[in-house]
Amino acid sequence: MVTIPGDELQERLNRSNLLAPIDPDVSGKWRPAPRISSLSGKVGGFLGNRKANADLLLQSVQELLEQHYELGDAVVLDKFIYSRPASAEIVDRLSERCDFVVTAIAD
Repeated sequence: MVTIPGDELQERLNRSNLLAPIDPDVSGKWRPAPRISSLSGKVGGFLGNRKANADLLLQSVQELLEQHYELGDAVVLDKFIYSRPASAEIVDRLSERCDFVVTAIAD
């Protein structure tokens, strides 16, 4: 959850002529997903960004989760452009099929 600076911190930032690197509108848009009680039998989504080694990192995480938590299945996808959010099509596909999603940024 995004934490917006309190009055005291905001005043200190103002005195130092600094801006908080926080988008105040974000806290109204996004909420964390509820925790799932177990990964056993769940479908995991693994979303890469097409940068070097992201696929290797996600593959390693996927393998560890499969070994330790007996995943039911996995959906592996890549974003089309690494610097942009995932397309609505990708988000829809992951949300329809997956119980959780792991994403990675790598170089």
